[in-house]
Amino acid sequence: MDLSENIIRKNKIPVLIRDKTWRELFEPHKTRNMNKIAKEIEKLLAEERNTKIEFKKCQTTKKKLMESILYLSNELNHHHNESALEKLEKAKEEILKINEKIDELQWKLEEILPNEIEKYNLDLLKETVEIAYKDIQEGSKKVSSLTEKITSLRQQLSDAWEEKIATEQRVEALYSYLHHTLGYEETNKLDKQFL
Repeated sequence: MDLSENIIRKNKIPVLIRDKTWRELFEPHKTRNMNKIAKEIEKLLAEERNTKIEFKKCQTTKKKLMESILYLSNELNHHHNESALEKLEKAKEEILKINEKIDELQWKLEEILPNEIEKYNLDLLKETVEIAYKDIQEGSKKVSSLTEKITSLRQQLSDAWEEKIATEQRVEALYSYLHHTLGYEETNKLDKQFL
């Protein structure tokens, strides 16, 4: 399958398993490989959600540490509280660790996970295109076959309709002839005998 590697970004193709139209068209027709790829995407999306939650927690922790550092700096500088020095050093160490963690999570959210999701989404798109074209080919053949069948049935219906009209006209003509030739009374007796 020859699809451009950047088609997902270029055409702003959403994550297929989240796309309502894709799910309606392909969910009932997913291949084993499509299921496998979809599961990988689901795992990555779950990891992305969890990473975002962890990222927010780290930002909240960092904010609290910054507030703590400001408070402790104030205690040390303005109130000469020497016990604040140890707490201040510890808070600075924690800030360095949390900054490192935030950078790591941000890298994961901005680069690693989106690239992995895009890679699997492209694989799923390739499978999707193959299934779509296979179904289009089969569907086109079936439409052609059904069109022939409908045309044939229409012709049969038209022929049957013409035969029905011709038969009705003959029946009416024969009945009219008998009625005219034999008269009302005699025709009524024969109607009871034959009809």
